[in-house]
Amino acid sequence: MFCDQCHWYTAGKKICPHCGAEQSPKKAKDMFNLPGDKSVLDDKFMDAPLTGAPMPAIRTSAPPPAPPPPPLPQANFCGRCGARANAGRFCSRCGAQLIQPK
Repeated sequence: MFCDQCHWYTAGKKICPHCGAEQSPKKAKDMFNLPGDKSVLDDKFMDAPLTGAPMPAIRTSAPPPAPPPPPLPQANFCGRCGARANAGRFCSRCGAQLIQPK
């Protein structure tokens, strides 16, 4: 909706936030028209039921669930310093013995 006086966007408020002018009530079809503009929608169109419009297909069953993602490779980390473990038995950063995955 736009102000009757300054044409500022009022967001449907009764008082214009820009100039403070009181606003006249507007019909839904005119809410985005500037004062004095003619609506492209007439009352016959706005009040008539929607007929002959294509309707989206209604899904009768839920789609099948997506398959779970493949498991990520396990990354080993040093229990003492948190560094990523190499293939050996000892941490390459701090030298702590690594726990081998089972």
